[in-house]
Amino acid sequence: MSGLEAKERIIGQTFERILREQMQGIPLLNHRLRVETLGFQEWRGRVVGIVITPWLMNLVMLPGEGDDWESLELGDKQPQEFPSTTYRFMVNEIDGIGRCQTHSLYSPMHEFLSQEHALAAARGFLDTLMVERERSEEERVDEALLGRILRGEETPEVELGAFDIAEQEPPAPCAVAQGRIKARLSRRDLLRGALVGEV
Repeated sequence: MSGLEAKERIIGQTFERILREQMQGIPLLNHRLRVETLGFQEWRGRVVGIVITPWLMNLVMLPGEGDDWESLELGDKQPQEFPSTTYRFMVNEIDGIGRCQTHSLYSPMHEFLSQEHALAAARGFLDTLMVERERSEEERVDEALLGRILRGEETPEVELGAFDIAEQEPPAPCAVAQGRIKARLSRRDLLRGALVGEV
């Protein structure tokens, strides 16, 4: 087993233990789903991939060699750049995994009708994560503003109603069956999260 496979296995086992020991009887759970990991790969010396659980779907990033994440405050948001766009990750400490960063894709998971439904959404997201694309002027402006917010610099007042915020929704079951899943994630969620504390 490679180091990458071992890390993915530990993440899966950790979330299975959390489900078994800490989540039983909680209404948040979607009992049609189970814990599953997929798409784990190395990116800029770090391990990143998706974990699906009955209560959330997260993009998980583990520190690379030389990363000092112990100095980061738990709950802090860190911008992480991928070929497709920049995502905000929350600094976490998970017993069994240690210090890591997570980006929430979906939570709660009630609208997923089956494990295959959730897997299709995760695969759709992964299909675009590492695909480079030219960013629009609007996205570049958002990134500049986000950078100022994260650095604690003064920012102009922002009217959130002026932004066209696309909510993250599970794909329709019929689209799953036809293999036409695309995860709908908006960069607007980035800015909204920075301003109102949502993840």
